[in-house]
Amino acid sequence: MKFLPYQKRWILDESPVKLYEKTRRGGITFATSYRAVLKCLRRGSGFVQWVSSRDEITAREFIVDYVARWAREANRAASGLDGRDIEVIDEKKGMTARVVSFRNGARIYSLSSNPLAFAGKGGDVLIDEWDLHPDQAAVYDMAYPCITWGGQLELVSAYNPEGSEHTEFARLCRACRAGDRPGISFHRTTILDALDQGFAETVNEVKKARGMKPMTREEFLEQLRAGCRSRSAFETQYLCIPNRASGQQLIPAEDIRASLKNIRPVRMDFRGGEGEADPREILPDALFRNASFAFGYDIARTGDLSCIWLNRRGEDGVQIPAAVLTFKNCRFEFQKQMVRRILDASCSVVGCGDKTGLGMAVCEELEEQFPGRFEGVNFASAKMALGTGLRTVFETRKILLPLDMPELAADFSGIRKNALSSGTLQFTETGNELLPESHCDLAWSCALAVRASAMDVPDSDFVEVLPERVRGRTSLDRFFL
Repeated sequence: MKFLPYQKRWILDESPVKLYEKTRRGGITFATSYRAVLKCLRRGSGFVQWVSSRDEITAREFIVDYVARWAREANRAASGLDGRDIEVIDEKKGMTARVVSFRNGARIYSLSSNPLAFAGKGGDVLIDEWDLHPDQAAVYDMAYPCITWGGQLELVSAYNPEGSEHTEFARLCRACRAGDRPGISFHRTTILDALDQGFAETVNEVKKARGMKPMTREEFLEQLRAGCRSRSAFETQYLCIPNRASGQQLIPAEDIRASLKNIRPVRMDFRGGEGEADPREILPDALFRNASFAFGYDIARTGDLSCIWLNRRGEDGVQIPAAVLTFKNCRFEFQKQMVRRILDASCSVVGCGDKTGLGMAVCEELEEQFPGRFEGVNFASAKMALGTGLRTVFETRKILLPLDMPELAADFSGIRKNALSSGTLQFTETGNELLPESHCDLAWSCALAVRASAMDVPDSDFVEVLPERVRGRTSLDRFFL
């Protein structure tokens, strides 16, 4: 079996504690599983290898996709290679593990990420994808005592795209690189390292066997980079660079500056009951002609601003603000009139709204009135995805902002990257100096519009020929949307 140099170094390393900071899909699990089986074959009766994966599916895959392969390669008999042999390892807590038993008495236990599973256990331990475990500190603290009687602890992971530089895994890697943990054998392989050591050629061998076209190293790297949604995703998954989360802007200033153009969206600010004009006068029919649109609705009644951010899809999918409406202490009914006006104006309009808290009833009503065209989004659970999507359109130059409305750009500057105590990445908001009532409400409504843009939108040329009676909330919508 052919292994690449970085895989060989890991397989041959007998250090008591090993740490691997790795690229995704670089063949490291291939090497760790080989090493686990090799130890079972060499050490025999009494040897136990524990493998902790991030979830139940991954725990089973480790057995079925990897351990089974190596057992067959070695032509050694073992039971449980189909991942179906389940053994109770803690009856009181109801914890189980998938077990592979070799004829010589050695065993591999593959379990998911509950750190309590290691209580009272001994043997060698492999923590796979450590940065994806929900409680990294507890996993380490419970796993380390398992090796007290001469075992080995192996910690392996790529970075969590929703993690940060403050996770236990990131901290330990940083300490090892600085030389502060000499007792840990540290390995690091980025995708660039892997390519330098023959990874692309290995992938090409597999492709060739499947009748696929081989790629050069440069082509392979560019394919990976282009396939990632954002620069930070490529950095975390392939370059071993964790998310920096110490108050930096989610959207870098240079990306915001690059988006500024001489465009003039409709910009209205409504206060209380004043200025509740006819929505058709504010958003005339001409605004919606010959294009498709997506809007986001960040909902508030008092305190923060409500905002409706309407984007028009331009050439090459660039999102261009067509209207930005803000509301302070305005009635929900007036806000909903604006949303209905937008959705009634054309069948080529879709939207998303924040259904958290006060927005739940509003969004449920709009979802019922405009099925398939309006989606309520649980902001609390979707915030990470919304922020990532927003950052991506700025990075890829797929969004524009008006040059002469600086309060809009300032809103995007206020979203910051920080970390929870667990090290998990979170997005927080600062005030907008040019629009003090906003705490990034405009930016998050734009993020909702970006999400809505991924919804299916009817072709605008087709929409123009629809009779007026089906351009609103009618039962015929389902035939055209």
